[in-house]
Amino acid sequence: MKTGVLMGLLLISSAQAAEQLSYHCTHDGAVREIAVVYPEGTPLPCEVRYSNREGMTTLWQAQNSEGYCEQQAEAFVAQQRSWGWHCERQHGELTETQTGD
Repeated sequence: MKTGVLMGLLLISSAQAAEQLSYHCTHDGAVREIAVVYPEGTPLPCEVRYSNREGMTTLWQAQNSEGYCEQQAEAFVAQQRSWGWHCERQHGELTETQTGD
């Protein structure tokens, strides 16, 4: 019974980690992408990637602090909005620009 419960919790955790947090921001024809990426498909490690016309860069990363990347990304999106950018949360797969592939 314990094994079944543990497997269920692992499946739920994996499903939650698979949901990428990403934003598509626009302002006067310019585009910026902000995404939390999980390189191993688990909540940790994680990276916050920022893309614009100049390229992609990793702004923050975490190995031990679950939720850190999500908090940093949300704060960065709030900052973009305060500068006049219109940011919408994206659902589904990340674009090639966001993943860096």
